[in-house]
Amino acid sequence: MESIDRNIKIVRNKIFSSNTYFLIDELEERCVIVDPGLDRETLMTEIKQSGLRPVAILATHGHFDHIGCADDIRKEFSIPFFMHESDLKILRSANFFLQVAKINHKINTPEPDFLFKNKQDKFHQGNFDIEVYNFPGHSYGSCIFKSKLYLFTGDILYKNGLGKESMPREDKNLLKESIQEIISKFSDDCLVLPGHGPFAYLGDIKQNNLDLKSFISN
Repeated sequence: MESIDRNIKIVRNKIFSSNTYFLIDELEERCVIVDPGLDRETLMTEIKQSGLRPVAILATHGHFDHIGCADDIRKEFSIPFFMHESDLKILRSANFFLQVAKINHKINTPEPDFLFKNKQDKFHQGNFDIEVYNFPGHSYGSCIFKSKLYLFTGDILYKNGLGKESMPREDKNLLKESIQEIISKFSDDCLVLPGHGPFAYLGDIKQNNLDLKSFISN
């Protein structure tokens, strides 16, 4: 497990490269898990070795590489799973999309305990207060989770480039509108924690991600 700072730890899944984040409350030794990927054994081991007690699972969207072991963690620790209702269909088709992607893996499809329904929502549990923003485009239910100056962006926004094409296909026009809104809405000193690849400050992404600049200006 890689430590970003005392509040954020990251596990990089290897079966299908993606980032799983642990948002940590040091005082209570608790954590919220964001986007549990396909590496079930790795994630289970990291949770148990960390000494942290998970209190909830959040999925930025319903693609298989972001919910891969949500059901296993949910059952193991008896904790709720949250995501946006607009991605339910994608979530329930996770194993189909794994086959389409020719990935020899099967998951237990999780059933959400709570569905976000609005453009903007809130998640509150224990000492965790997280703002939830639905930014459609990569998928209709794609969300950003904001905690203090941390932005968990899933597959909406990256340090470099625009990410891989999703299945089903992205709505490029919606994605462009969402990214433009994100750039205007959040401050440059927010730390972007994407679903894949390295993290970076939003101001640096705006300045240095040339593919992104070209995408939103055309």
